[in-house]
Amino acid sequence: MVRVGGGDVRAQGERFDRGASSSSESVGSGDGASTPFGLEGPAADAPTEQLAFSGVDDERLFSELRSRLFARGPAPRIGRYRLVHRLGAGAMGEVHLAFDDELERPIAIKLVHAHLADPRSTARLRVEARALARLAHPNVVHVYEVGEHDGRTYLAMERIEGGSLREWLGAQPRPGQDQVLAAYLAAGRGLAAAHRAGVVHRDFKPDNILRGIDGRVAVVDFGLAALEAGEAARSEPRSEEVDEESRARLPTLDRSSEVAGTPAYMPAEQFRGHADARSDQFALCVSIYEGLWGRRPFPRRTLEDVAKGRAEWVPAEPPRDELAGWLWPILRRGLQAEPERRWDEVDALLAAIEAGLAGRRRRRRVMLSGAAALAVGLLSGGSVAWWSAAAAVDDCAAVARELDGTWGADERAQLEQRFAAASAAEGMAWLADSGTSVAASLDRWSARWSAARGALCRARTGGDPVVLDRLGACLERHRGAAQALVGALLAGESPVLRAAPEAVLHLEDPQACAREARQGGPPEPPAALAGEVQQVREQLARAETELLTGRVEAAWAEAEPLAARAQALGHAPLTAEVAAVLGRVALARGRSEEGLERLEQAADAAEAAHHDRVVAGSWRHMAMIAATEAPDLAAGRQWLRRADAAAARVGLDAGTAARLDAIRGNLSLLAREFDAAVAQLRAAEAALVEQDDLLYASHAASNLGTALLERGEAGAAREAFARALAQRERVFGPRHPEVARAAYNLAQALRGTARAGAEDHEALAGELMRRAVEIWEGTDEARTLDAGRAAFVLAQLELDAGRFERAVALAGRAEAVFAEALEPARIEHAEVAALLGTGHYFLGRAEPAIASLRRAVAGYAAAHGADDDHTASFRVALGWALLAGGEVAEARAELEAGRVAIEAEAGAGSEASADARLGLAAAALVSGELERAAALLAEFAEAPAGELDRVTFALVSGLLAVRRAPADPRGAASLSRARADARVVAGGEAMLAVLLDSLAASPAERRLAE
Repeated sequence: MVRVGGGDVRAQGERFDRGASSSSESVGSGDGASTPFGLEGPAADAPTEQLAFSGVDDERLFSELRSRLFARGPAPRIGRYRLVHRLGAGAMGEVHLAFDDELERPIAIKLVHAHLADPRSTARLRVEARALARLAHPNVVHVYEVGEHDGRTYLAMERIEGGSLREWLGAQPRPGQDQVLAAYLAAGRGLAAAHRAGVVHRDFKPDNILRGIDGRVAVVDFGLAALEAGEAARSEPRSEEVDEESRARLPTLDRSSEVAGTPAYMPAEQFRGHADARSDQFALCVSIYEGLWGRRPFPRRTLEDVAKGRAEWVPAEPPRDELAGWLWPILRRGLQAEPERRWDEVDALLAAIEAGLAGRRRRRRVMLSGAAALAVGLLSGGSVAWWSAAAAVDDCAAVARELDGTWGADERAQLEQRFAAASAAEGMAWLADSGTSVAASLDRWSARWSAARGALCRARTGGDPVVLDRLGACLERHRGAAQALVGALLAGESPVLRAAPEAVLHLEDPQACAREARQGGPPEPPAALAGEVQQVREQLARAETELLTGRVEAAWAEAEPLAARAQALGHAPLTAEVAAVLGRVALARGRSEEGLERLEQAADAAEAAHHDRVVAGSWRHMAMIAATEAPDLAAGRQWLRRADAAAARVGLDAGTAARLDAIRGNLSLLAREFDAAVAQLRAAEAALVEQDDLLYASHAASNLGTALLERGEAGAAREAFARALAQRERVFGPRHPEVARAAYNLAQALRGTARAGAEDHEALAGELMRRAVEIWEGTDEARTLDAGRAAFVLAQLELDAGRFERAVALAGRAEAVFAEALEPARIEHAEVAALLGTGHYFLGRAEPAIASLRRAVAGYAAAHGADDDHTASFRVALGWALLAGGEVAEARAELEAGRVAIEAEAGAGSEASADARLGLAAAALVSGELERAAALLAEFAEAPAGELDRVTFALVSGLLAVRRAPADPRGAASLSRARADARVVAGGEAMLAVLLDSLAASPAERRLAE
């Protein structure tokens, strides 16, 4: 009997965003020079015992001597690293220049002194060094590895060519205050990054900050001070004065714990043996004070003063200058004696300083331009001096009018008219539902923006002017993005309106501006470049709007020239912003490798520019792509870790956290860790629904359904799929093509499990597939490839259910779509031809059945070869169709060829060849060759197992018996059995009728089969 072969058309994976492999990252290192790396002090000043050769030096010198004398011998190594020469030594250990032959780069090796190998301290160093090894931050010297060599701990680290910050500060001419503050801000960012990784420095000071010849600032020697405390605990305290360069080896008053650090930079609690991140913050403030004003904030003190509580912890005020006027209150808080009165964390301290710098720059511009009157426009909604403490308008109710021209009553009315007009076109009625959804989303955004803007208005007196400045600028950026999007919708054609429901969901949450303002942001451009930078940003916003509304090529044309402009302006934050948009556009253009590379470049550039918002967005987008569109588990998890860290820096709101958790769940699903995936996706869906983020909730729910199916929880999976579809309907409207695509994807997931044994899913899959096809039938997208594939799959389902007319109609629609959209050699053409041929055959239409099945055989033979088992099965199907058309000789040739190919693969007389053997018996019966027909039937020891084969066997056997001996009751019994078997098979009675026609059954024979 006729068989339908071929693979199913698989659904595309669910996507979280527009746009979508992997590019590696590298950490740069300095080259050449013999500058000491991270030394505690010059080797010439070290005590005599520190100048003695170590075992490593002995080995290295002996190797050099042996090499010179005998021209042989390997270079000394620590681990896989080849030693070159010693750079110097300090209290903690010695530093060697080494070379990593495997990665072909110079590195620095710090080998901790053997006498400091206290097991507890060494263990703590290893833990912290491993934490630092996982931390990739430009302002922290990268630790590549921590290990052990001859019983001594070593750290393999990035080599930076340059000297310490103390050396730089002592150079002539002395760096200016702005340069000094910038260097310490960079060091502070490295310190904050280490704190987030769970590492406390304990000895932060200018000596432990390196400044490369390229200007890069990086902190070194995290946690090493703790080692020296082990030695300190074995020595007696000294009573002499603690000068500014001495290192602390001070036991607490009861000698019950250890102290580590340099006293001149230590807070009170560190003298008592307790050091945490707030202690590092204190040391940072001391260092900044010293670097700016050439002295320290606290007088010199003796150990006795500290031990007896007589030490003075009130910092001296710095000299009065422009910088001190705003900076001193910030530093004074970080220098408080009580840790709880300091800043909550170093990030908060840095944000306050950067905010102060931004405010000072703005005030300078205002004074220089005579633009102090700009404060009058505080509530105008334009570009304003948000820091101004003097409010020009006291009534904050005026804030409600600031969105006029962006999204107000006029814009709403125009958008409603635009959707109504577009939905009147043929195949576009579904757009009317989308208009309601888009307006509701814009209303929600508007309410949140107005609330945030009102809060800014009420806080303008008494609040931090720098933070208010940042908050206003952030809200203005959000308003500009919304204005560009609404403008595009009002002017856009149907394709733009189609993308509108999803596009409006990509507007940033204005409520996040308050957190962003507190956290700080990238530096502003120099005043001379501010206008040009703003122009580029406005053009970039237009490119983003083009991307969100589906005009990908227009987005590329708008954004691509901006890369060169941003590079020429030299403002690093802008360069990062442009790279991020270009990465997303490249992904949307289908250029995955380029898109991911550009996003990684954006993240790197943003990291260097302290643009955490772009850092977080770039890594999150890359992780999302690796979890969905271009599956890559290892890269996805790496990128997600970086997205988590960056999001924590910029301030993790509930919506972003939920999206990150959804990506986490997708990666667990990709790793086939189904229990973890279910827990993560279930929590993410709930959080996203709570945030009214229904599109992302729909993605999470559909992937949750897949994970539940993999766990065998069919009922819960069906509920998740139903939620996913309902959420998608709320976003787009029930008749939107995106809802059709979601229904199609869910049906495919269910059909996958049905083939694995969960047959009860087939009915639901059919319902979803019908829903998809019905939606597409009512749209102008009925001839898209997805719609064609949905029609093809539904045709298979209808054929299996015995609804042959519907199957043929759907297969015809799929054939027309495939003819337009696919290359002639694609196997889908053969598959849909097989569907059409089968349907026509069951409907008794021999000629179209023969024509379609000939195309199917030719397509499979071209793709897989004439002897392939799929090709053979379609030759058998063609043979049955030819038999129905009365072309017995040609039918026999196709059936015989099919049988030979099938049995060459499965074996003679196999179940796989039953259909071919029955066809040959039927051909013999029609030709009157009754003995040959009997011989072919005799090959069956029993009736075949297949339902349709069993019906065919009973029918051919009964007709043969009746034609041999019309009075033999066994013939009538066999024909009656064929009818009974056909009644319980979907489409079986139609097939029986076709066979009776094909076998030229007489009226009397037909009555026996009733």
